[in-house]
Amino acid sequence: MSIKIQTNLDYEAFCEELGLTLEELLHIVNNKDKHLSPPQTIVPLVQVIDEYVNNIKKLEKLNRRSETTLSTYLNFLERVKAFVNKNQPNLSVSELNEDIIYELLDDSTPRKNEKLSPNTVNKYMAIVRSVLKYALLRGYTEKDLRNKFTLGTISTLPRYLNDLQAKEVLNRALQKTYGYRKRAMLLFLLGTGCRVSELTNLKVCDFIVDENLIFIRKGKGNKERYIPIFNKVKTTVLNYLKMSGVEKWSPDIKGYLFSPDEGLEREKKVLDRSVQYLVRGLFDSMGLGKDYTVHTFRHTFAVNCLKNGIREEILMQMLGHEDPKTTAIYTKLKSQDLKEEVMKYYPFPFEELLKDMI
Repeated sequence: MSIKIQTNLDYEAFCEELGLTLEELLHIVNNKDKHLSPPQTIVPLVQVIDEYVNNIKKLEKLNRRSETTLSTYLNFLERVKAFVNKNQPNLSVSELNEDIIYELLDDSTPRKNEKLSPNTVNKYMAIVRSVLKYALLRGYTEKDLRNKFTLGTISTLPRYLNDLQAKEVLNRALQKTYGYRKRAMLLFLLGTGCRVSELTNLKVCDFIVDENLIFIRKGKGNKERYIPIFNKVKTTVLNYLKMSGVEKWSPDIKGYLFSPDEGLEREKKVLDRSVQYLVRGLFDSMGLGKDYTVHTFRHTFAVNCLKNGIREEILMQMLGHEDPKTTAIYTKLKSQDLKEEVMKYYPFPFEELLKDMI
């Protein structure tokens, strides 16, 4: 009698992660003995990359990766292909190593004396490891080669703005062309903690004024959530809408909230890269380094929430995090802020004890 084996594994999600279709996964399982035997031919790396890219493109609609992440994958793998075709066109997937990737990164860095951040290097190594995982599952390699590409352990402080910096960046945004829109976008980011892609995909009808809620329709992993509207954000956005031709908010307005279009139609949306370019220019003018990006507004929101008593599990839901460890990053304060927070409670009993001892 056959025994039915049940599992809670989400096969669709598993296939998405590997860049495979369900049919291809079944083919691999049905031919597992062939997979365990050495490959009959040497498979060029560029061929594996092409197959991997084609698979993740086919699964694009179902993929849990955001548009930005998917674009990063595709752009980096195109750079790898170009580099390999130029220098070692016959390189096999088994011959790929860290030295080749580091050589590629050194060769393609815009400024030769500018080092890539550990986070960026980790991101590229993770992409390479995903390709090698695909190669292993397709039987193109005998061994799991992912351990050849190490991911560094990184402990970073959140890059957030203090109150004066936040005020300055908003004032500078207001001086720009269409400054009323640009300032409203940045204040929205500061007051909601939204990702830039969530901001640009927001519709007027998602800004639910009657219930003081914001519907985030396209978060990371295409997950939806609601977040509260703080009064300052609500006032700012409603004023912006009036200035851009929407006298009164209505749930019937289906156009984009932040749009270069004026009036009720609002068919075009502000692009992610436009917001990123705006923020980079503002931060450069303020003397803030490259570590400060559009994501800094999200960090600033999170740190301020925690400093003002919002519990981590609540903040986790507001930010759309799945892992509490991700939210916990925001509990780390800059040294000056840490000192100020601690000194609020000065003198502590230990300080009094030290006085007695002295």
